[in-house]
Amino acid sequence: MRRPGMMIELDRCVGCLACVSACKERWDSGPGAARDWVRSYEHGKRGEDLGVTFYPGLCMQCSEHPCTAECPTGATYARPDGIVVVDPQVCIGCGNCVPMCPYGARHPDPEKKIVEKCNLCAPYVARGEQPACVQTCLAECRHFGDVAAPDSEVSRWIRERAAKPLKTAEIDVGPNVYYAPAADREVLIANGALKPTRSAELTRIWKGVTRPLAQFGVPGVGLLAVLGGAMMNLQARRASAQAAREADHGHGAEPTAIASKLPDELPRHRFGMRFLHWFNLVSWILLLVTGTALMSTPAFALFGTTGPAAIAKLFGGAPSLIRFHVAWGLLWAVVIVPFFLVFKKGGIEALREIRMTRDDVRWLMLKPWVAMGWSKRPLPPQDKYNAGQKAFAASALAGTATIIASGVVMSFHLGPAWFVAAMILVHKLAIAVALMGLAVHVTMAALVREERPALKSMVTGKVPKEHALSHATKWAEELAEKGSGRDDKPGSAEDE
Repeated sequence: MRRPGMMIELDRCVGCLACVSACKERWDSGPGAARDWVRSYEHGKRGEDLGVTFYPGLCMQCSEHPCTAECPTGATYARPDGIVVVDPQVCIGCGNCVPMCPYGARHPDPEKKIVEKCNLCAPYVARGEQPACVQTCLAECRHFGDVAAPDSEVSRWIRERAAKPLKTAEIDVGPNVYYAPAADREVLIANGALKPTRSAELTRIWKGVTRPLAQFGVPGVGLLAVLGGAMMNLQARRASAQAAREADHGHGAEPTAIASKLPDELPRHRFGMRFLHWFNLVSWILLLVTGTALMSTPAFALFGTTGPAAIAKLFGGAPSLIRFHVAWGLLWAVVIVPFFLVFKKGGIEALREIRMTRDDVRWLMLKPWVAMGWSKRPLPPQDKYNAGQKAFAASALAGTATIIASGVVMSFHLGPAWFVAAMILVHKLAIAVALMGLAVHVTMAALVREERPALKSMVTGKVPKEHALSHATKWAEELAEKGSGRDDKPGSAEDE
């Protein structure tokens, strides 16, 4: 198979920087970013063998290409011919690949907000041209071609000048750029032209904290929630049987004065909030699937690379996938934030609804024991939303704000590379924590029998009177005081 590469004669390079200028002009590299470079190293002693060796450097198009392994979005990849490229439509400029290159050939471009690197001018070579640096080299010290073909001109130069890649016994990633002569090549190595690869802080935290939390924490919490819900259903069935026996013996509860003032069904959620609830659910599913598929490299994939590759293919490739993910994420933010603020009086109503009271704290402490049948103490009366729902709502509000803010930073490459990299962790951690809360929330709503009326109210907008009296006593009392249990004013407590 064809393997594009380069051979450079160090003893002919005069350090004119023509190659650097040509590369910057062709690829419009910003200040501080370089696809190639020329450095100078002095060696020898004055009056004896004092000399200078120029180092024309570029991406070595390594066969092992370690830089691709830790790209969070898969923007850096190796083509079938071995050329390592960066897809600017997928790169978010986090710089996580930079310390993985032993040659320092990767540079975040502060203007383009992506990471730049040499691709041997692949688009131009495909139409019969030479790389810009080769075309412009005044000393004609650069030779480009197929290093895998023994009869190619570049292979002939490699043999005649005994050229070899820059590598050592400790650092060898299969570079495909060759240098000669040996003495000058050793000068480059002695002056630190290559260094050991190292994972960025982002990768270390991801592997040590975030990925284990996502892989084991979220499913673990979900499993505990399901088991807890099953036990709660069992206990509720026992309590229901006990209540039926007491009713048969004339010990059933008498209708209260509050119950007589309320209709059979109470208005709980207006249409707008029901729409936002289900739109939010659909958005979470789409964004989770596409976001997980974007983490396609070995270091960042949650459950292997096969699934992400298949999903990306369905969307027509990684660029289309990331465009869909960003577009839907922005749509999600644009829909839920303004409408939520409208329905919740700028957020004031929401803050009032999730405010924790002393009864809420006591409820949180007692509820698990009562639900499992380990305590007979009565639970404190609750508002429209119980303490568990309030805690979830508070975490959801904070998580949503964090996910949107960090997503905007990554989507539009806002800030320096280290800040974008930090936002990747913030984004993923916020999602993992939110998913643990969602696991409990969904289980309680869908699995626990006594909570199902609350789930149905997200479809019908109403909740049975009996459920309200049992689970939201304070709210039921407020409605009873109003006389009809209805409040159709926009922005009321029933707008949730």
